[in-house]
Amino acid sequence: CAASRQAPCGAGCIPVPWLCDGEQQCPDGTDEQCECQRCSVPSVCGVKKVQCPGTHHCIPHWELCDRHQDCEDGWDEEGCPQQPCLPGQWQCRNRVCIMAEWKCNGIDDCGDSSDEDVCAPCPPGMVRCDEGKCILESLMCNDEDDCLDGTDEPSTCGGLCAAAGHCPCGWGLAGATELSCIMLLFHCVPAVCSARVDIPSGNLYWLAFLHLSCPRTHVPCRDGTECVAQEYICDGEKDCADGSDEDGCAQLCDTPGQPAPCQSHEYPCGLGTCLNASLVCDGQQNCANGLDEEGNCSVPCQRSCAHHCYSSPQGPRCWCDLGYQLAEDGLSCMDIDECMEQGDGACSQTCLNAPGSYSCGCLPGYLLEPDGRLCKLTGPEPMLLVAVQSEVLSYGLRSGREEMLLATDKDRVIFSLDYDLVERKVFWMDLATESIRWQDLDSGKKGTLVKGVKSDCIAVDWLGRNLYWTDGAAGKVLAIRLGAAWRGVAEYTVVMDRDLDQPHSLVLQPLAGLLYWSEVGSHPRLMEAAMDGSRRHVLLAQGLGWPTALALDLTTRRIFWLDEKLGSIGSVRLDGTNVKVLQLGWIRSPFAAVVCEGQLYWSEKKTWSVQQVDKASGKNRTVLLKRHGQPHGLQVPTWDAWNPAAPAPLGTNGCAKRNGGCAQLCLPNP
Repeated sequence: CAASRQAPCGAGCIPVPWLCDGEQQCPDGTDEQCECQRCSVPSVCGVKKVQCPGTHHCIPHWELCDRHQDCEDGWDEEGCPQQPCLPGQWQCRNRVCIMAEWKCNGIDDCGDSSDEDVCAPCPPGMVRCDEGKCILESLMCNDEDDCLDGTDEPSTCGGLCAAAGHCPCGWGLAGATELSCIMLLFHCVPAVCSARVDIPSGNLYWLAFLHLSCPRTHVPCRDGTECVAQEYICDGEKDCADGSDEDGCAQLCDTPGQPAPCQSHEYPCGLGTCLNASLVCDGQQNCANGLDEEGNCSVPCQRSCAHHCYSSPQGPRCWCDLGYQLAEDGLSCMDIDECMEQGDGACSQTCLNAPGSYSCGCLPGYLLEPDGRLCKLTGPEPMLLVAVQSEVLSYGLRSGREEMLLATDKDRVIFSLDYDLVERKVFWMDLATESIRWQDLDSGKKGTLVKGVKSDCIAVDWLGRNLYWTDGAAGKVLAIRLGAAWRGVAEYTVVMDRDLDQPHSLVLQPLAGLLYWSEVGSHPRLMEAAMDGSRRHVLLAQGLGWPTALALDLTTRRIFWLDEKLGSIGSVRLDGTNVKVLQLGWIRSPFAAVVCEGQLYWSEKKTWSVQQVDKASGKNRTVLLKRHGQPHGLQVPTWDAWNPAAPAPLGTNGCAKRNGGCAQLCLPNP
């Protein structure tokens, strides 16, 4: 067994943290016979952390073998495998391998800044952002993001402002005589609610805040143990362990300076609280201030209300059943369109409004879950295909079962990948040989599609029988027949090569004959075009930093992206409307992404992991896979798009039948 990192366990070895953890791993139970000094310390770490032996110190799993001593005795760096980088790559201090040309590009590609630390220092009077660029010291804490990643506006800026006796926009003084700032939950922007959540213990809150460094997109919980995204404040779910992210939410407002209105079947008690109308004027004080039993409670209900009437201190009032709202005339009731008001949050796929209610539905190939909102794929378990260094793994999205599908030479990296639904072939970009290769998953047969190409991303048109790829350095989108065979001459064609600013990620909608791609140059944007390169137009050109990973969700007709520079997850409808962005500090180095059912999956190069989150809220983040090797391409092959019962999308793929009448390459033009 590896010294210090492993312990004998029958005929094998187990990690040292498994000793005396309360669970028997060894058949003879020797791992739970806690007689040694290191075993005398009970485990205090959660499932996502590892305990440094002999101490109460816990470190995350990903800090093992990161070339940084996190345990006092260096146990976390003992017996780590040496993994040299491939030709054309550069090894970071934390052992992550990046492309050599990414060094000193002004972006922290390593995750530990070692690829930028080796560059020339900032000039005197300037400081370096985490992303790599230098800014003037005077721009620190000026309440404006001068660094793209916001590192010039850290959470501790509030303490600096408090010392000066003032607080910037978005902050407020905790007391009239106390020079300490507490963070408000909303920025001072016109038409945005400016109310604050009252935090009684301002001083304690700020002391904990000083010791907890949260990203600018997050706020600390009151107990000072964790940070949550600003979007999660007052969303109806407790994301802080102490529930402080949901405290005082009744005081928030829909209009500046006004408390949130009560619904038609509720009576306002004041201070942001509401009382069910049936409890008003019932002879008992239900409001804390007694307002529900004062005034004209004795006046009987004689109004012509559409639904119900109740006595109130202000006289008789009408109220409506659940799912309705009171009209302006104060008598009639109007149906609430929950599908419109709640948007994508009402149902995961289709939403049908009904009088006083609504119902969710699913597209063909899906089954409605018992919760009445989520849709689940029917048929076989959906499998996630993941490229990790020189291997392609399959991961069962329900069972968690892992299987290695194929492996190449260990000195080759499988970069981007995609899957052909018709012939069950995996296609991938081979960086070492600058070629696009394939393997048949049934027969195991391998082949080369094309050589001498450089690609950031590949995508298979399984219906039109073509493969597309982007070349960011050359500014091109190219295509080749899936049935092509390398004979020493390239048989591909250039689909687009004008006005492309470093095209990067690429996704296809074969049934509609459309392609979508991201550009990560000086003017980042999301683009759409027909598969023959015609009818090109901008889908989104604002609020983007570096959209490195795209994913189509045809069930909701949205396209998702992960932004490496801004650390965010965003989505927009395929018509360019209804943009949603979640600022999430743990988005570090996304490479590829895919949507399946209600989840968004992506690969993280810097943390060597594949992760998932709820696609609508960004919550419930889970690390599915973590390997000693960088994950790159990933895909979820599903047959729902192949279902002939599915509603026909806009346009058709003209190359699906007899290759569109073409002798060689056919590019769809819907």
